[in-house]
Amino acid sequence: MQRQVRVELQDQNGHVRRDQRAADHRVAQHAQIAHRVVTLSCSSRRRGLPIMPRLPDRCTRARHERLQPSRYTAIMPVDLDARVVSNVRLSADYNVVHLEAPSLAADAEPGQFVMVKPTFGLRPLLRRPFSIFELLTDAGGTPTGFSLLNKRIGVGTELLYRVEIDQRIGCLGPLGAGFAAVDPPETAWMVAGGVGLAPFLTLASELKRRGTPARLFYGSRSAGDLFYLDAFTRLDVRLVLTTEDGSQGEAGLVTTPLARELERAEATRPTVYACGPTPMMRAVAALAATHDRPCQVSLEPVMGCGMGGCYSCVVPTRATPDAAVHLVRGCIDGPVFDAQRVVWDRLAPVA
Repeated sequence: MQRQVRVELQDQNGHVRRDQRAADHRVAQHAQIAHRVVTLSCSSRRRGLPIMPRLPDRCTRARHERLQPSRYTAIMPVDLDARVVSNVRLSADYNVVHLEAPSLAADAEPGQFVMVKPTFGLRPLLRRPFSIFELLTDAGGTPTGFSLLNKRIGVGTELLYRVEIDQRIGCLGPLGAGFAAVDPPETAWMVAGGVGLAPFLTLASELKRRGTPARLFYGSRSAGDLFYLDAFTRLDVRLVLTTEDGSQGEAGLVTTPLARELERAEATRPTVYACGPTPMMRAVAALAATHDRPCQVSLEPVMGCGMGGCYSCVVPTRATPDAAVHLVRGCIDGPVFDAQRVVWDRLAPVA
């Protein structure tokens, strides 16, 4: 039986548009409306397909009020099949995939992400979020595409590890609220753990453009898992490296030199940015709070759609320490959050 999907969209004036047609469950991602309020109803429900109930008008209004341009991309995301330009194997588990997608790259900002589906089959069924690693340009500076830093840990990342040149990959983006880069005389300290390096190369490029002094505290298990050091050096980023086995840099966790340097940083007063394993980000947030430094964290909640429809990526937050806990969508209000707003005790662990 052919599945019928009804899409109900409201434009900026609150007028409802209806369009019923045969489609698959990705139809919501193709809707190009400035304020997306998407409701799906299916005449034939199949197990495992996401169904989004109609929201009451009061919820619709509340959603519009929360979708402030400063917290979400002001540019409509594009859904395209990006061509693989190269696949650089960094190690047995890490690779960087360069994709040709000028329309997506032209609007991307540091800290934003794309929803990626490396196959046209049903395994995996859903897309997965990836931070935009590099923004690629031609000799004249015109955007040509972007890259993804990938670590294979499951079906989707395994497929992405094995992609070939000229293969097409489904990409939806740019999505989410990215980093707020600071200007001099302030300084910026980036703290990365493992694959958490991904959002920082674009941030480092923006900081160099602004003339903001920057450091990268980068930790991994061993020297073989430290990547793109020369790229950060070319962007005038000072490197502070740690490895758990002591094979390069300081032996131990990346939070150890960060704590030591924060003790000495009264004059520079840095803004801290963090991405990596949840325990690491929580520790970084605590250190920043202890030294009264602003801290932005790029979280990695599980996402099903990347556009606020499925509510699988909710993050517990508080406006103040005494305020009630409020669940917000990681793909809309994030993935970058003020670390002091995150209720770490209630944050769902990432597998």
